[in-house]
Amino acid sequence: MNYYRELDRNKIQFDFLLTDQSKCNFEDEILSLGGKVYRVPPLVMRHPMAYIRGVKKFFISHPEYEIVHSHTSSKSTIPLAIAKSCDIPIRISHSHNSMSEKGLNGLIRDALKPFLRITANFYFSCGEQASGWLYGKKMSQSGKVEIIRNVIDANKFKYNKESRDRVRKQLGINDDTFVVGNVARFCKEKNHVFAIEILNNLLQVNPNTVLLLVGDGPERASITEYAEKLNVADKVKMVGVVPNVYDYVQAMDVFILPSFYEGLPLSIIEAQVSGLPCFTTKGSVSTECSVTDLVKYLPLDAGPKFWADEIYKARELERIDRFEEIKAAGYESVSTATKLQDLYIQLLNSSKK
Repeated sequence: MNYYRELDRNKIQFDFLLTDQSKCNFEDEILSLGGKVYRVPPLVMRHPMAYIRGVKKFFISHPEYEIVHSHTSSKSTIPLAIAKSCDIPIRISHSHNSMSEKGLNGLIRDALKPFLRITANFYFSCGEQASGWLYGKKMSQSGKVEIIRNVIDANKFKYNKESRDRVRKQLGINDDTFVVGNVARFCKEKNHVFAIEILNNLLQVNPNTVLLLVGDGPERASITEYAEKLNVADKVKMVGVVPNVYDYVQAMDVFILPSFYEGLPLSIIEAQVSGLPCFTTKGSVSTECSVTDLVKYLPLDAGPKFWADEIYKARELERIDRFEEIKAAGYESVSTATKLQDLYIQLLNSSKK
């Protein structure tokens, strides 16, 4: 979406093919920008053919599409294979993860990786680590993988004390309250349980601490129950999905992302623009997130008390926005959207020769 907002839509238009049957967060904005939203049945192991038939029917019904850009990790093999069978000339696989998830789903994703070399004909990644994970070291170093950074509207995340004071007042948070923040979907891989445990330990050091959670998802109710179980629910502020995430980032004092696995999470990049100390998972979150000196990687097996102790040490850090460093690293949407736009046009022109 951050790229989409900045593209010249007279040259490039995004339409979206989703498996989520409910209205997505950005659907109204997509429509307002001239895009279309289509849906097919979800891809599930027990009944994959509904998804396969749906995607096949879609491509046959819409021969106008010349580029398919898939963002579903190694599972992109499946829609891109269908796109290939429908003679769609540009088939892009895009890597956003740096490690496999646990269990059967992770094993399936690993097994599908080699087939991307057959079904895709162009290869993108959000960073070097994500590239190596999906395409392998040899291919990543061959020059065949295009690094397309996950970009943000960095201007909006510059530190703004007025926004900080306004949001804290809206949430009933005092000026001297220590606010630990997180922006993430409520799903198991984001490890909100650990965030609640960090809060529990911080409260033993400083009772005037709050955990501010931005986002929504299937695990929200269970996380609420867990906070109640630990008797810290009154210290957790869940604000759901908000259009102005940047204002809520201003209200935080530190940012945490104790995920089990990630690709290159934009939320940490955004937090750094605002000058927030960031704490995330060692070995699970890409070190490419560390654009500034604000990011610290901690092992999950060190436990929530260790994390709480490290986080509390950062409470006195001076807040200075780091916009220029983020822009120089290529994560600023306005200045980098033209790269993707030109690349689409270049790939399309080359396919017609």
